[in-house]
Amino acid sequence: MVTRVISVAAGPPATSPAPQSGLQDAWRAIGAPACQLEWVEHTGSTNADLLARAREQAPATPWLLTADMQSAGRGRLGRAWLTTPGDALLLSVALQLRQQTALAPLTLACGVAVAETLAEAGVAVRLKWPNDVLLEGRKLAGILAELALDARGARTIVLGIGLNLVLPSDFHARIGQPAAALAEVLDERSLRATRAQWIARLGAAALRALIAFDEGGFAPFRARFERLLAWRGQRVAVQEPGSAPIDGVLEGVDALGRLRLTTAQGERIFHSGELSVRAAA
Repeated sequence: MVTRVISVAAGPPATSPAPQSGLQDAWRAIGAPACQLEWVEHTGSTNADLLARAREQAPATPWLLTADMQSAGRGRLGRAWLTTPGDALLLSVALQLRQQTALAPLTLACGVAVAETLAEAGVAVRLKWPNDVLLEGRKLAGILAELALDARGARTIVLGIGLNLVLPSDFHARIGQPAAALAEVLDERSLRATRAQWIARLGAAALRALIAFDEGGFAPFRARFERLLAWRGQRVAVQEPGSAPIDGVLEGVDALGRLRLTTAQGERIFHSGELSVRAAA
């Protein structure tokens, strides 16, 4: 449940707390698409909140919801996303779709948008298929795409982004995988002071990617994704749940965003999101 609404809408600014005006100002400054903006202190999950709203009625104008803290944040396969207040960028955007859309390649397209936004700030990252953003081989951010249908059958894509600003020392053991934070490469004080600008940049980039994907599919993103793909051209191990790892050379993705792996038996294509990819020993 949302505990306190700090801002709603992206219209002319009214007298309001700093987070609202800061986000609205940042949104307008980058010429982002029209969007209803909302900032809350705490919620269970920004994705879950927008999915619930979209099931009632698809948005006529895109939505962006951001929170300082999530108590039930989720990653791929239902994994928990651990955060402490203010130490991560947590946001979801929602867009009513015009076309039938597959979630897997759409997630890749939004990964490109996140990576390119970070690159503009001087942060070089790689994309781990299908939905992780890596800094020096460690997870910096995750992306989760989900679909909602309202009573009229209108389809809404809800795209969540969680990005670590700062990682408390005890989080590394609790996360259970190598993790990274933006404060490792950018000044922490500056990051905290510009959270609204970061949320606006990432949210606008994700929304533009969703709009572009809805219009043109994965084709405009494929080459960009492959340039950013971690371990491309290297020998890796791919494992589906309940199966033995499959070794091969990571070639890239196909036109549907499926992973292409060259093995001793020939090319294998992986389309399921329930995969684990690790650099092979």
